[in-house]
Amino acid sequence: MEPIQQAACYIRVSTEDQTEYSPEAQRRALEHYARQHGFAIAPEHVYLDAGISGRRAETRPAFMAMIAAAKAKPPPFSAILVHKFDRFARNREDSIVYKSLLRRQCGVQVISITEHLEDDRMGLILEAMLEAMAEYYSLNLAEEVRKGMVEKARRGELQTAPPFGYRVAGHALVPVPEEARVVRELYRRFLDGESLAALARWTQQLGARTHRGNFLDSRRVRYILTNPVYRGVLRWHPQGRGRGEALEVPGAHPPLVSQADFQAVGERLAAFARRTPKHARPWGDRKHWLAGLAKCAACGGGLVFVKPHYLRCGRYGKGKCPCSQHVPVEELERAVLDRLRADCAWAGAFAVLPAASEEQKTRQALARELAALERREQRLREAYLCGAEALPEYRRAKGALQDQQAALRQHLAALDQTAPGQAQARWDTVLATLEDPLADTQAKHRAAQSILADCRWDRASRTVCLTYRLKL
Repeated sequence: MEPIQQAACYIRVSTEDQTEYSPEAQRRALEHYARQHGFAIAPEHVYLDAGISGRRAETRPAFMAMIAAAKAKPPPFSAILVHKFDRFARNREDSIVYKSLLRRQCGVQVISITEHLEDDRMGLILEAMLEAMAEYYSLNLAEEVRKGMVEKARRGELQTAPPFGYRVAGHALVPVPEEARVVRELYRRFLDGESLAALARWTQQLGARTHRGNFLDSRRVRYILTNPVYRGVLRWHPQGRGRGEALEVPGAHPPLVSQADFQAVGERLAAFARRTPKHARPWGDRKHWLAGLAKCAACGGGLVFVKPHYLRCGRYGKGKCPCSQHVPVEELERAVLDRLRADCAWAGAFAVLPAASEEQKTRQALARELAALERREQRLREAYLCGAEALPEYRRAKGALQDQQAALRQHLAALDQTAPGQAQARWDTVLATLEDPLADTQAKHRAAQSILADCRWDRASRTVCLTYRLKL
């Protein structure tokens, strides 16, 4: 009598309406096969992924747990039984990688109980064909589903969970009165000048929660302020959020805000993005107009406000800078204003380049494009030197790249021709704002940031070094 071998069962079903491939049906068939072929299946080695696609292995927790168990020394089972090979994977790459790992490193084979393959070269070819057919079926099904979803989106049909402020009734969005009032108030308060952080704190004080029971943080508030559903438009991303262009169509639901308010909010958010560096502290949390603007001379990190009235290097508190640059805010403010007043007499000889201008964004984009063209030219030259590119093709491609670079440099030169004589008025306005005791922290920070590209404090020499957003 042959010894009984230990086996594992892997069961996967991607949709609830697959009666033939239901978990119970697969398990019965696998247990029947095991009894006929001398396999024993321990209950802890029955792995089930229900309602999960087989396209990606890492999204299937039971599958990954089975692979981890097979890597034990010695492995607790010598075979993995599946109903069909497409239950194991619908992706050829995953199928090849994991079958090879199981076979070579673990000594575990994958057996399909309904697809009998011989262990020879012809069986290898047939297995590869079955894997290719499974992947084709999965890709084709995904494409057909995507086509249907695109068509539904174009007809203005709802395909996602209702956003905050709405519920679904009769396949359409219906406003939830309490949540709708919060949405309208968010738009009104934001247009009145409140920050995203302040709005998030306000919603938390109200006790407002998302449909999943979470509080509204600043990220969720921003999403509400940018979601066109609140102006009566349904948005859907065919390729997934953040990839490709979104499809927007008029919806049948009542809007919560007007088109004018939605557009005004978008413009204010765009202005924030232009003048606020990434990961910058929210406006409403800024304790002093120099906080975040002033930098440490030792490491370049931002100076942060610490109680009761000091600025200190933020990286020093994390052990990343050897110098704290500890300075009273009054002392640094006085030093910066004295330096600004002294330099103000020279302002007429310069032209200001506002940090928040569209022109500055255009200039930065052109500079990045020019750098990319220069890298392409370098790679083209390397391809020619190693013989991968013939001389005529190299000359033609190089000429085209250089023409593009010349056009970009000409465009940049045109942007650099700013109107003279505007610096003095701009400088006077900034100084007036900074010296105004009634101006708030936000206004002062914006004013200083419009002419200061950098502000470095050196505690050792008790000096401040200002870099202006100017050019000769």
